[in-house]
Parts: sequence; C-alpha cells; structure tokens
Amino acid sequence: MSNLTLTCKDGGDFQPHPEGIHPAICVDVMDLGLVETDFQGQKKMVNKVKITFESEAQTEDGKRCSVSKNFTASLHPKAKLAEFLGKWRGRPVLPGETIDLAKLLGASCTLVISHQQNLAGKTYASIDAVSKPTKKVAPSGQYDPAAARQRYADWCLRTATMKQAAAPAAPASQASAVAAPLATMPSKSAAAPTAPAPQPEYDPEVGF
Repeated sequence: MSNLTLTCKDGGDFQPHPEGIHPAICVDVMDLGLVETDFQGQKKMVNKVKITFESEAQTEDGKRCSVSKNFTASLHPKAKLAEFLGKWRGRPVLPGETIDLAKLLGASCTLVISHQQNLAGKTYASIDAVSKPTKKVAPSGQYDPAAARQRYADWCLRTATMKQAAAPAAPASQASAVAAPLATMPSKSAAAPTAPAPQPEYDPEVGF
C-alpha cells in the first residue's frame, strides 16, 4: 500500500478493560505536556500526566489488559492526582510533600473499573477508584511505553493539523509530546509557604 493511501478504521474491534475490582500494577507514567482544557467555559493550557496500569485480566488473544487515567499534573490538596495517590497508598498527600512519580512504576494497587460511553458512543474503561494492593501483580512485559508515546505524538500531530486546517488564521496548536516521565512534583498550597512536612516512611507494600 502506498504511504499516501490511507484507510479509515473505526476501531470497532477494540475491547475496553473488563469491569469490576482488579489487582493491577503501574506500568507507565507519561507526561502529556500542555493540554488545552475547558473549565466552566474558559479554555486554558494545563500540564497533564497519564498513569497506565496493567491487570491480570486478559483479552481474547491472551494479552494482558491495560487501563489508564489522565490527571492535571498537580499535587495541590484539591487536585485529583493528590486525591488518587492518597487513596492508592492509604494516606493523604501532605502540604509540602514531594512525590517522585517515577516511583509509581512497578507499584501494585487495586482498581475499581466501570464502562462508560464517550460523546461518539464508544465504550471505554473508567478507573472509578483505587486503593492499596490486595496482592502483588507482576508486569507481563507486553506493554510498550515507547509505542504509547508514539501513538500520542501521532494523535497530537493529527489534532494540530485538523485545527490548523479549520482555522488557518489561528496559531498552530502545540503538538509536542514529552516522552520522559515526570520528575518530582511539589504540592502547591493556597496558604502561605510553610516548612516542608516530615516525609512519611516508605511503604514497601505500595511502593511509594
């Protein structure tokens, strides 16, 4: 097939992660860079991070299932990421605490997953809740983080191209994908700066 001849596929064979409660392990933490978001009618660019998990559930062809969730890259006390990490390890993220997100890789947890539908009517798996692990899960080695980053970079490029075609006078959308995981992220508190809180001891059961 010519490189200039493309076929549109509807992705109808994609099967979302099964619903239910699943022991899982974190297999990837990807910095999505600046992403345009719409909050209460106002658009702004915010830094996003994607955390991907692999469970012991399998697809019809025997491959391990994976599921992911995107967050704004912030450990502010009201941020969803701070809440998620707190429930994952069983203790809240304290003001002034720093978490190296790279340490999430290889950490086990328990996920509650449900099926939802997007605006196009496609079913996807949603991570509704997370908690400390009930068992250790070993990665299968089937998940390819480099391929995941390439898919995201391709999607960013397609999105930027479509936006530019729809509005030629508008500035080109930022389409860069950051491949490296996030480094440390200090929490941002609305209160006046205070001395960092004592760091809790490392939890070997969770991994961070």
